[in-house]
Amino acid sequence: MTISKKIMGGYALILALLALSTVVAFYALNQIQVAYEHFLSVDERLMESANELRIAGFAQQTYVRGILLYPELRKANQLLLQDNDRQFKQIFDKMRRVMGGEKQTDLLDDMESLHEQLERAQQGVIQLTLEQKSEEALAFVINTFRPLSLALIDKAKRFYEQQTVLLERRKIELADKVSFFTITLAVVSLFAVLVGVTIGVHLSRTITRQLRESIAQLSSSSAEILSTTSQVASGAAETAAAVSETTATVEEVKQTAQLASQKAKFVSDSAQKASNVSQAGRKSVEEAISGMHRIQEQMESIAESIVHLSEQSHAIGEIIATVNDLAEQSNLLAVNAAIEAARAGEQGKSFGVVAQEIRSLAEQSRQATGQVRTILGDIQKATNVAVLATEQGNKAVEAGVKQSTETDEAIRLLSASISEAAQAATQIAASSKQQMVGMDQVATAMINIKQASEQNVAGTRQAELAAQGLYEMGAKLSTLIGGRIVR
Repeated sequence: MTISKKIMGGYALILALLALSTVVAFYALNQIQVAYEHFLSVDERLMESANELRIAGFAQQTYVRGILLYPELRKANQLLLQDNDRQFKQIFDKMRRVMGGEKQTDLLDDMESLHEQLERAQQGVIQLTLEQKSEEALAFVINTFRPLSLALIDKAKRFYEQQTVLLERRKIELADKVSFFTITLAVVSLFAVLVGVTIGVHLSRTITRQLRESIAQLSSSSAEILSTTSQVASGAAETAAAVSETTATVEEVKQTAQLASQKAKFVSDSAQKASNVSQAGRKSVEEAISGMHRIQEQMESIAESIVHLSEQSHAIGEIIATVNDLAEQSNLLAVNAAIEAARAGEQGKSFGVVAQEIRSLAEQSRQATGQVRTILGDIQKATNVAVLATEQGNKAVEAGVKQSTETDEAIRLLSASISEAAQAATQIAASSKQQMVGMDQVATAMINIKQASEQNVAGTRQAELAAQGLYEMGAKLSTLIGGRIVR
């Protein structure tokens, strides 16, 4: 059996004895408390109730005499008698509850019987008094009421004396219980002390013998541990120096990787900017091509409009020729009308005026027709020039569209190349960043290894000191138990 189990067994036995003593003590206190509570809650309350009965009996006599002797206070005394009767009943109920199932209730039954007789006698006195039969009422009080009241008071006194004797007896029983439980507790406590001392002596001898053997082994093992920890401390110091040099090298590599990561990020940003510019150029070329197509469509529409205008100009020329013919015919008609008016003499004079006006209008129409023909000729010349210019503009727009398409294709190829370069630069930057993170982790790990090495060296030194202290403690323990240390 191990030392800890022996100690635990001894303590368990001692605790069991203490628990036994505690149980005995609690049982004794419980019994004493029960007896004391019975003493307070039963005996004293019964004695108090007996005194209250006597006081109520004397008060009842006083109120009955007041009814007989003082007619002016008769009503007040009747009320007091009613209160006194209720008090009697309350006292009897309280005594019944306090006594509970005890057998000493004969005297209490007698007192309740006397009180019932006393109440009937009291009612007889009141009835005679109300009928103004004072002499008969006085005789009834002397012969019937007073003997019953004195008998009730006497029984209450006897009950009080009986409870006093019972109280003294219970005091003696309580003192006997206290003495018995005190002696029992003293015997149990003495037994527990003796058993505890015996167990302590036995455990001390057993543990001392086992400790002597264990200390011999401890001393031998601590010497070996001391030698081993010295060697480990030396190796740990060398490892810490190597780790310190490696940490410095890793820090230099970390700085180089950081610089490479910054350069890669700069190249990635530049490539990204070039890609953005190429995308913007491509978009501008596409917008220019779209604009050229719109211009081409507008030029074609203009050409169609000019051709249509040329056709309308020819139609207008034909109309002008027709108007000119009408003007010449009107002029001829006007000349003929003037000749006929001259022939008519005075009667055709007004007709000659009209013919002159028609001739004038025909001349104006011919002049206007000439001017319109001149303007129409200028319009036809301008239309022809516009048609030629439109054809040349359409050809120029087609050439611009073709050149813009070729430019768009070149820019597209350039944008694709720049995008691929930007993606490659981004991947390089990401790889550099991951490499930088890895170097940070390596540097952190080397720092942790360095700290762990330093802590390992410190721990080894502490282990060496602890082994030395263990060896010295083994020597001291061996000296304390009277043995010799084994080296």
